[in-house]
Amino acid sequence: MKKQLLIGAFALASFAAVAQSPFFQAVPYRGAFAPEPATPWTAGWTNFNPQNTAYPATTVNVPGGDITTNTTWTSNNVYLLNDGYVYVTNGATLTIEAGTVIRGTGKGTLIICRGAKINAQGTADEPIVFTSNEAPGDRDYGDWGGIVILGAAQHNISTGADAPAEGGIAKPLPSGDGRHGGTNDDDNSGVFSYVRIEFCGIPLTSASNSEINGLTMYSVGKQTKIDHVQVSYCGDDSFEWFGGTVDCKYLVAYKTWDDDFDTDNGFRGRLQFGVAFRDSRFADQSGSCGFEADNDNAGSNNTPVSAPVFSNFTIVGPNYTGNADTTNTLFTRSIHHRRNSRLSVFNSIITGWPTGYTVDRRLVAANLCESLSDFENNIMAGMTTTWAIASNSDTLCLSDAASVGTFFTSAPQNTSVLAASNDVNLVNPFGNSNTNPDFRPTSTSPAVSGALFTNSKLLPLDVSSINEVTGINEFSVYPNPASQFVTITLGVNNGGSANIQIIDLNGRTVKSETVSVSEGSNTFVSNISELTSGIYMIRVVSGNEQQISKLVVR
Repeated sequence: MKKQLLIGAFALASFAAVAQSPFFQAVPYRGAFAPEPATPWTAGWTNFNPQNTAYPATTVNVPGGDITTNTTWTSNNVYLLNDGYVYVTNGATLTIEAGTVIRGTGKGTLIICRGAKINAQGTADEPIVFTSNEAPGDRDYGDWGGIVILGAAQHNISTGADAPAEGGIAKPLPSGDGRHGGTNDDDNSGVFSYVRIEFCGIPLTSASNSEINGLTMYSVGKQTKIDHVQVSYCGDDSFEWFGGTVDCKYLVAYKTWDDDFDTDNGFRGRLQFGVAFRDSRFADQSGSCGFEADNDNAGSNNTPVSAPVFSNFTIVGPNYTGNADTTNTLFTRSIHHRRNSRLSVFNSIITGWPTGYTVDRRLVAANLCESLSDFENNIMAGMTTTWAIASNSDTLCLSDAASVGTFFTSAPQNTSVLAASNDVNLVNPFGNSNTNPDFRPTSTSPAVSGALFTNSKLLPLDVSSINEVTGINEFSVYPNPASQFVTITLGVNNGGSANIQIIDLNGRTVKSETVSVSEGSNTFVSNISELTSGIYMIRVVSGNEQQISKLVVR
């Protein structure tokens, strides 16, 4: 039976009130890259051999201190972050021109404070580069600090709006410099795009875990633009988020010492298209991971709860077939899901780790069982142990490693497990002695298809370019809103069959039918009289091609 129209209208209004802007791009492939021969998005601006790159000598010395007025660093100069914390504060904007090189030494660290902005807009041809001040051949992990961005979005740290950044960066109160947090999840810290960060991650104090990350984002808000960032040879994590809501795309973590992607303290951003590659010889004493996910250090119920959503990542671990080096025993898990995090990962490739996915403690297990966390339509390949569950982690739906495996490989998670890491058929992740890796799937890879974007965590979708990759044309749904029947019209470039699915906002398929199609225009009528009022997605799949549209049922 249908609910009353008034209830349906209220549901629609409620949905509109919390709707986010489109972010996730619906693509047919799993992992970070379209299959060959498509040009990878890493082309042009990345550098997988920074150890031997000749960078120009520095011309401008930037010692520790404050930048309090709008300032521009120009590409005709080379800047040196000279062993001190450089704070952009007082509402100032630091603009860095495309092609600018900034070298660092010692504790040289660039810190963008709350209310200030970074305007670092590089290009594929002229990326902005932060790198070591050492000569080629002498560069190493932790030659300098890194980049820190502090915003005014929400976090769940008990110290409140003036939470201090790690490593002694925070100035004493009443100064807010080096501190983060607030109530504005739409806060804007600027632009950080087409940027490389190399040989960063120096320990800031003698205490453990005080190393700075490549790019650290504290309470950074959603209006901040972060994309096309490569972190290489970092002495701690490549990317770490403490609270905040910033969305990120096109991230590269290359030969990180500790974790590739670390999320904490109420981070709720969306992330798509990222790749991580390991040097199997170097790992951290804390145990190096691909994804490390916490709510907070205590694993509490503090809100907002960490709920990052990743899609289309490729994580190449230290045990990938073809790696000739011995693997450091400190490498642990590709995913360490712990401390009550609501981490979700979709449409990704994770391969070549000692352990695949570790469920750590009961709250994490409960989050998975209650669909507060998801791990859907991924490929796990070449793990020594694919699934693990820590002691005191059992719940009604997860009791041991076997039940974890059954849970993740069954609907709706539907994750595939391959015996060997190279069964995923990447083109050449160890290309040219690691200096020119190619992470694209080959045409025979199982990753060239199978991606799904029907889970509510992935909605709304950016489908603006989907026809370019799907070949399904003239896709329309009418009437919309509908109540009894809906007509679906589509044109296809190939004959055969199409599967038409209606999916609710929990990502569950509520109706599915397969129909015959011919080349040209096809029209089909579907009976939706048994669906309750609300918002659904209609997904049409024909071969490796797909199209998605929203449907309102009243």
